[in-house]
Amino acid sequence: MKSQTEKKKWKMPHGWVIIGILLLVVTALTYIIPAGSFQRYVDETTGKTIVDATSFALSETSTPVSFLRIPYLIVTSCVSQGSIIFGIILIAGALEIVLHTGMFQVFCNKLSRICSVGGREKLFIPIMTFVFVLMGLTQSTDKFIAFAPLGVMLALTMGYDAIVGVAIVLLGVGISYSAGSFSQVTMIAQQIAELPLYSDFEYRLVITGILYVVTAAYISRYAMRIKADPTKSYLYGVKGVMTFDVDPDEEVKIKPINYITLIAFIALMALLVYGCLRWNWGMNEASALFIWMGIICGALNRISPSEMCRIFIKGAGAAAGASLVVGLGATVSAIMTEGGIIDTCVYYISNMLNYMPDILKAPVMFVVNVLINLLIPSGNGQAVVVMPILTPISDIIGVTRQTTVTAFKLGEGLCNYILPHASALMGCLGLTGVPYEKWMKFMWNLFCIWCVLSMIFVGIGNVFAL
Repeated sequence: MKSQTEKKKWKMPHGWVIIGILLLVVTALTYIIPAGSFQRYVDETTGKTIVDATSFALSETSTPVSFLRIPYLIVTSCVSQGSIIFGIILIAGALEIVLHTGMFQVFCNKLSRICSVGGREKLFIPIMTFVFVLMGLTQSTDKFIAFAPLGVMLALTMGYDAIVGVAIVLLGVGISYSAGSFSQVTMIAQQIAELPLYSDFEYRLVITGILYVVTAAYISRYAMRIKADPTKSYLYGVKGVMTFDVDPDEEVKIKPINYITLIAFIALMALLVYGCLRWNWGMNEASALFIWMGIICGALNRISPSEMCRIFIKGAGAAAGASLVVGLGATVSAIMTEGGIIDTCVYYISNMLNYMPDILKAPVMFVVNVLINLLIPSGNGQAVVVMPILTPISDIIGVTRQTTVTAFKLGEGLCNYILPHASALMGCLGLTGVPYEKWMKFMWNLFCIWCVLSMIFVGIGNVFAL
């Protein structure tokens, strides 16, 4: 029995505690950092609001945020993020109905038996991650939150854990989005920097390829480790995580209704992908489609309306708590906006570049964008605030404008997969029940590798004017 004097092993706090501490720190900063702002104007060509980089001025009066206002700002932030929060809850409820049909269990059993022959399972993670890398070339991760449970189901089928499933979807889309070969955010940044739209996409594709290889290898290494010893999983013994029991040793007979349900599911998922890629669907449309999916799959399997309601409520209830983290995270920006310190932080962080040695200016520009992304998680929002400031700075300090765009895009993108107030990350974790603190145990080392590679990418890009 452990003695009372024995020190307890330190454990990372609950995700809500981490965000709560962040809210207190940010609120305190509104008393320390002076309020300031840039003047903004509407670009006649694009219709977007652009920052005048030469117009920064401190406000005559400070507007610190009272600590007593934090609960109110949490409420207003949850309301502003309602489409994502309720989308997570509704999708979780609908998927619970689909899972109840048993269709996934049957076909995943078949998949696990096929992949277990001849070492094919080693190709599972690289192939699935590559599929989502392709999707992320033109789309943001927010649009693929609904795919996280599917990734988890496939990962659990292969004997991995839920973290692997989330990583395949979230990081697959995330690395290609962050490199920004054909991202809308890249277009906005290049337009502000007065560069040809989507110029230098070849180098960004190379960056995507390298990040893909490193990320797929990292996920595979973790997956193989827990396949050999399930106790090595960061989720071992954790309650509330999405579960999906499939016994590959027991062959399950596939029934005709399973094929019919699978066809309906695939057709609706194909419609979702097409809608996201071609019709610019967001969380509202995805949530509505999943509700239809639950109703259709439930009806095909002769589940009564009352039973469907009970199953839906069970799934929605399990995701409710975790989904609120999205609103908590959004409160960070709300506090900084009300305190008027976002522009001040951006101004002073950007000016740090003037004091860096020449060889470090491009890598530090990446770091600057990572720091700014802590304040402005929105890609489009960060582009219109940061690029008008960094573009003239880059001309002065000798960093090419193309490198500035690359540093901005990598910094804006990659850290969204560790931030507790990033909507895509918290949406995926909320939908699958993976605790933020457990995700960070998995993600931290990979993020550090990403940062080192990104600084090398922007350094090479600046030297060779890529």
